[in-house]
Amino acid sequence: MKFKRALIIGITLILLIFLISGCNRAAEMDSANLKAAIEKTEAKPYAHPESLVSAEQLKRLLGQPNLTIIDTRSRDIYEQGHIPGAICFNIKSLSDPNRRGRFTSPKLLSLTIREYGINSTDHIVVYSDNYSHARLWFFLNMYGLNVQMLDGGIDQWLVNGYETAGGRERRPYLGKFKLSDEQLKERAIIETADVAAALEKPEENAIVDARSPEEYSGRGHIPGAVNIPWDQLIKEDQKFKTTEDLEKIFSEQEVTPDKRVIIYSDNATRASYVYFVLNKLLGYNNVKVYDGFYLYWAREKPLLKGTN
Repeated sequence: MKFKRALIIGITLILLIFLISGCNRAAEMDSANLKAAIEKTEAKPYAHPESLVSAEQLKRLLGQPNLTIIDTRSRDIYEQGHIPGAICFNIKSLSDPNRRGRFTSPKLLSLTIREYGINSTDHIVVYSDNYSHARLWFFLNMYGLNVQMLDGGIDQWLVNGYETAGGRERRPYLGKFKLSDEQLKERAIIETADVAAALEKPEENAIVDARSPEEYSGRGHIPGAVNIPWDQLIKEDQKFKTTEDLEKIFSEQEVTPDKRVIIYSDNATRASYVYFVLNKLLGYNNVKVYDGFYLYWAREKPLLKGTN
């Protein structure tokens, strides 16, 4: 009898220990979840979050009649798998055929892009697997179109396990697409003479080289330019870093909101990516892209090698 009583007491104690231990673990998990929720709530929001769309949000938008998704990757990669309904856009169409590295005219782009069946009133989402879509976003944004970037690009779509389509998708009609100088909402492209003048007033201007460190130091850069490569601005999952992290990256290089910021790269594609971060995510109001670096500055103006 005593043995049975001791056995019952022992089993009861063991169950109590497990129960207490489980409650502690649950409390720890609840505490961790609460901490994560608080950190997410306290995170500083982007200045213009409406300029971004997540993979989850885009998935819910599929099938809407005014939605146009544009994939700027190469055609062979696009045909292996893309977001359903996405149009493969030749990013070279954005380049002036007579001035290498510089943007084309609004008229020429309009004639090209309407061939894809795209309307200027569409809700446009652009993406790629790197930074190439930024150049198209930049140009369309200058003219006030409703255009967003897919945060994390195609990588985030695949990570979420969403379906992809193969082959090529085409629209059997011409789009109603027309851009003109009268529609220009922001003159965000700067000329060589303006960049040269900015060098004389470093306290008012910051010049950012968006190329890789190897290009910046090895091939040479505009005197006084700081190097902030585009891939410093994203996390391992290809999504943009937090507001706090991005602010730190730029402030450490003295690229602050009180200055006019001029960004360049070889053909302004990576520069457009950095422009998006400064203007739309951090809210810098005076940001310009210099698309004449390859054609003009690198050939006719002084370059510095090494780091500043």
